[in-house]
Amino acid sequence: MKNLFIRCSQETYELAHALAKKESRSLNKQIIHMIHNEADVKGVELKEDTAEQEGKMIYSGSLSEPVKGLSGLVETKTQDFPD
Repeated sequence: MKNLFIRCSQETYELAHALAKKESRSLNKQIIHMIHNEADVKGVELKEDTAEQEGKMIYSGSLSEPVKGLSGLVETKTQDFPD
């Protein structure tokens, strides 16, 4: 989890608390809700980290092909030697 510190005027602080109370949320949950709501309204989406996506795919069993990159190093190879 990350922390978010916000500096604001007393008026803004009181408005935020009033909004949170009206929505039956804590101040932190209200701010998080407003950020997510605004992102939805503006169509803002975050790309997931590739490693996180692969981890979810492995966990769910939906990863059918080997992942490129370092996982290729674990492959076993044999060398052909003439007799």
